[in-house]
Amino acid sequence: MAIRFSLYYHSKENGEYLQKIINTSRQGMLVDTQSLANLPARVNSGTDVVFLEYQEDDAKLDRWIEKTAADPKSPSIFLFLHEITTNSLWKALRLGVKECFSFPIRVEEFQEAIDRLPTLDASLEVAETTRVVSFLGSKGGVGNTFIATSVAHLLAQERKGQVLLVDLDLRYGQVIYFFDVQPKYTVIDVIENFERLDKAYLQSLFHSYDKYLSILPAPSRLEEAEAVTGEHFEKILRYLKNTRLFSWILLDCCHQMDEVTLKALELSDDILLVTNPGIPALSNAKKLLELLQLLDLGGVRSEVILNSWQKRGDLGEAEVVGFLGREISSKITFDPPQVGRCINEGRPMGEMAPRHAVCQELKAIAGRLLGDEVKSAASSLKWIRRLVGKS
Repeated sequence: MAIRFSLYYHSKENGEYLQKIINTSRQGMLVDTQSLANLPARVNSGTDVVFLEYQEDDAKLDRWIEKTAADPKSPSIFLFLHEITTNSLWKALRLGVKECFSFPIRVEEFQEAIDRLPTLDASLEVAETTRVVSFLGSKGGVGNTFIATSVAHLLAQERKGQVLLVDLDLRYGQVIYFFDVQPKYTVIDVIENFERLDKAYLQSLFHSYDKYLSILPAPSRLEEAEAVTGEHFEKILRYLKNTRLFSWILLDCCHQMDEVTLKALELSDDILLVTNPGIPALSNAKKLLELLQLLDLGGVRSEVILNSWQKRGDLGEAEVVGFLGREISSKITFDPPQVGRCINEGRPMGEMAPRHAVCQELKAIAGRLLGDEVKSAASSLKWIRRLVGKS
């Protein structure tokens, strides 16, 4: 695949030299070349890389680079420096530059820089908005991670936007086991490299489960979890929302109300409280509902998901609703054998048993996040839609 370059030079001699370098690379294709004096306010949309002959002490050029690099729709930026120093490299990183070169440029070095460019699918577009959804368990063991991972997978299967699943159970996160993956990076790597993040580098830190689903795991060691603060997470989440790489960011929150969990709830658009029909879980759920009311989170939408539901259980739905003082939005059927197989094999319900009743109930949750109903594999709701259409 051709990498399209727009070149802006200070001296004609250097411009010709950089053209030669671009043309000697395997994929490089020059689509525009002009003097820096003609640098446009916005780069040609058909450009993958902007190659600039950098001029020191040019505040206007610095502002242009910083603004362009911050725009998720803009191409990567390469700089040609008269001399590479530690200060110039740090400055370039702060501005958001992808690569830096000085004379002479080795062909192999330039090719390696091109190979490091992100290979994003051209069909993936920047999302119009990013919706943040927190899954909050009323206690450990209620199935919060199972529901969060299942809904994330089902959302991705609809192919209506990119989905990012973040494991915020920082000490004992289990998300990676539900997908049977071994990611190279965790949230710690994002925090440690935050100051040098750009859109491409950020994506390289996420684990890509499939074309539409990415995962950001919890730290791999307990001591690393202690280093993550609410401020760290807020910076990451706001950056992710600004880049609009994802249509949905799903947060698998810890059931303990630490500063990271509280920050996640504060920044969410939706909070899905997961509980089960057991008295301890319901008691905690009631306390959490009261806490959410006290936090006064403004326009945040919340709902209650009742997991491990049995029609002939000890408590009826009316009793649960009466105790919580809140309607139940979703009931997930109690089926330990099927759910256990999915978890132990590391395969999402939508992949392993898409026609199962539990999967259909999970699809309904995904449907509400999509803003419409997700069609079940058996199309069991078609007659309802036809009936509504006639009324």
